[in-house]
Amino acid sequence: MFDLCVVGAGLIGSAASKYASRGSSVCLIGPDEPTKEERLTSSPRDIYGAHYDEGRIYRQSTSDPVWAKLAQKAIPRYSEIERESGVDFATEVGCLSVGSRGGNYITALKEVVQKDGIQAETLSGTEVCSKFPFLSIPNMDEAVFESHFAGYISPRRLIKAQITIAKKNGCQHIQEAVRSVSRVLHDDSNKCEVVMEVVTDSGRKVLAKKVLLCTGAFTAFRKLLGTEVSPDTKLFGLSVTKLEISEEDAVKIKAMPSILYFGEGGADWTKDYPPDPRAPVVFYMLPPIRYPDGKYYIKLGHDPVPRMFHTGPQMKQWFVQGPDPRLIRQMANMITSVVKGVKVLSYHGDSCVVDVAPSNRPYIDRVHNQLGVAIAGNGYAAKSSDEIGRLAVELLMKDQWDIDIPQNLFHVQLKSGCGNPTSRL
Repeated sequence: MFDLCVVGAGLIGSAASKYASRGSSVCLIGPDEPTKEERLTSSPRDIYGAHYDEGRIYRQSTSDPVWAKLAQKAIPRYSEIERESGVDFATEVGCLSVGSRGGNYITALKEVVQKDGIQAETLSGTEVCSKFPFLSIPNMDEAVFESHFAGYISPRRLIKAQITIAKKNGCQHIQEAVRSVSRVLHDDSNKCEVVMEVVTDSGRKVLAKKVLLCTGAFTAFRKLLGTEVSPDTKLFGLSVTKLEISEEDAVKIKAMPSILYFGEGGADWTKDYPPDPRAPVVFYMLPPIRYPDGKYYIKLGHDPVPRMFHTGPQMKQWFVQGPDPRLIRQMANMITSVVKGVKVLSYHGDSCVVDVAPSNRPYIDRVHNQLGVAIAGNGYAAKSSDEIGRLAVELLMKDQWDIDIPQNLFHVQLKSGCGNPTSRL
């Protein structure tokens, strides 16, 4: 019998298991990264994740003050996690947030920077190109550049670091997918009590006093919250293109920061992305990162018309088949529009799914006193996962909320199988 079972071994679940294992008996359950064979349509595997990657942007500012606060709590702890685990995962290359001067995005971002006292400088498009001569940024755009506590993390290595610490604390890690979670009566030494039963795909049963679901976009497709109940989220598929460059070119542009863009684009940028010329140009871009295959890739992500998923098989198909090849090519052209002077060796696409709550904030809450959730990353959670996991554990295990953000902003909304809102179980 464990004090807590954390279901989902991704970024949030691994963080939660680390914090909980400091004072409780903990079991973390979640499958390992899929093999090449498990990414085939014929594979029985149907649980995937967006964290099988080497690049996620981190920075302390965002245009949303709540997400900014979560990031400001999590990011300063990166160095501590690296020291305790012996696993490096963060690269501080800075982050450049660019948008139309006077536009809503850049205005809101500057307000958060000023209010929260974030160390950052405001640059014109011309100043950006002077600072980073290999970038093509429109002169009339404006940018916020954070050089401190900003850059990119390897989600794979951050998860490895968190689980390494959790295991040092005695956490047990079961590398399986969970089929169901339910309340059951448990009779132990003539003492009958209600506990949580977690059943894996292999039929293994784990008993715990409490369960925390960190199951992301797949929460609705297993029996985790009760019969015909799912979180009120929308599931969107986002496309990614990874463009291969040589190690020589990677060294030439090694000063490149992570980039977020929301504006009208440059006059010399490709005209085929986004496909709808009336839509704003929105993307995130990572500097050259060396991947496990030994090659360097610049990654661009977003989707001008993201598709929505309603079933598990739809999501599996997306992870297995990937984005439209035409969109992959268009996104590769956007990379070479922004980053000048690099030779394209190859490019390929990848898939991502984000679970978006109506509030655009994560769900960090209790469904009942034995079941908690830390889900709905909304596409922003990677950099803040350490704080989200910590808050969820404090709330579920200690009934505490110790951050200066109202807890009601993170209340979970559930819906019935027919889509109607429902109260907590």
